[in-house]
Amino acid sequence: QRDCHNYIKMLLRLNSTHLYTCGTCAFSPACAYVDVQRFSLERDAAGKPLLEDGKGRCPFDPEYKSTAVMVDGELYAGTVSNFQGNEPTIYRSQESRISLKTENSLNWLQGEGRGWHGSGHCLPAAGRHGDDDKIYFFFSETGKEFDYFENTIVSRIARVCKGDQGGERVLQRRWTTFLKAQLLCSHPDDGFPFNVLRGVFVLTPGEQRWRETLFYGVFTSHKGGLGGSAVCAFPMRSVQGAFAGLYKEVNRETQQWYTDTSPVPEPRPGS
Repeated sequence: QRDCHNYIKMLLRLNSTHLYTCGTCAFSPACAYVDVQRFSLERDAAGKPLLEDGKGRCPFDPEYKSTAVMVDGELYAGTVSNFQGNEPTIYRSQESRISLKTENSLNWLQGEGRGWHGSGHCLPAAGRHGDDDKIYFFFSETGKEFDYFENTIVSRIARVCKGDQGGERVLQRRWTTFLKAQLLCSHPDDGFPFNVLRGVFVLTPGEQRWRETLFYGVFTSHKGGLGGSAVCAFPMRSVQGAFAGLYKEVNRETQQWYTDTSPVPEPRPGS
């Protein structure tokens, strides 16, 4: 019965006058606007709270994790999009633009709804370097590229571009800039791995110094391994270097992953 209460999973500043909040609402997620001055829900002419469908923005089950960031009035959420909690998704929703999400049929994301740990927005200085605003997500999932282990948990950082409009003929209403890379955290002396991400903090010095951004992650060892935890820091230059590196692809016949060393197409996928 406790699971049927409304568990608040998101509370973000929308603008100077309103907050945006989402809750599980007894396994029927919904979102609402909060007037900051009165700290009460916005209501319609009949006096009923103005509610929006929370699917893709908030999990159904209070046990599932989620993360979200509000950028220029647009919501970017990492959550699960179904009741069973086995369809993780990165979703953008806003009335003035096309909603975008990851493609579930291609398994861009693996695992269940307990893997989301954080998100952040990095704003390049306007008109410099040709960079678009980037939205980053941090999560744990099953590493399908490790065919010699079963259910290996790996930690990831994913990136999408704020200016992404989706595809025209393929990937319609889907991200065309989605990329993900593995986060590696290990002991500096013996290389003992801490591969399960538990939490993230994003430290950005400011718009003009966005390249100095640091991502701090709290990690633990894999289930069944030795106890212990670690904090690892990932500078923006390392993250950019990873996303500018070689790709991995999967052979659809053998389901084996391999590193693609062929020339990178232009424009670069995910840019």
